[in-house]
Amino acid sequence: MRALAFTCIAAMAGIGGFYQAPVLAHAGHGDEFVQTGSVGQVKANPTRDQMLGIVSEKPKKEANGQLSVPNVAIVKAYGQPYVFVFSGTTYDPVVIKPGSVSVMRTVVLDGVTADEQIVVSGALSIFAESQKNKR
Repeated sequence: MRALAFTCIAAMAGIGGFYQAPVLAHAGHGDEFVQTGSVGQVKANPTRDQMLGIVSEKPKKEANGQLSVPNVAIVKAYGQPYVFVFSGTTYDPVVIKPGSVSVMRTVVLDGVTADEQIVVSGALSIFAESQKNKR
């Protein structure tokens, strides 16, 4: 019975004759990504944006009058904090000056206004798109 159990386990684990399965890997996208160290504008694409869960909203006006955005809206790249502003047809990277940080939100001292639509979900996906040669 033990021999049968070992044979079944060995066959299921791929040990049959100590056969080692080949390993497949993906090395990247080659020239698809920009190597300039900059964050670029991304064209809006409703189908892709919905699939990636991209959502934008106006910054929240705090009791003291300062504007804040969710922490996940801020992308730190190339030594700068960015948010993406949705203009209706594009997502534009904007360098911000962050202020105080709470558990969920960051005060924005400079860089955005109260009437702009800030990407609050999917900012990292937009950043990844901004790094592609063909945006």
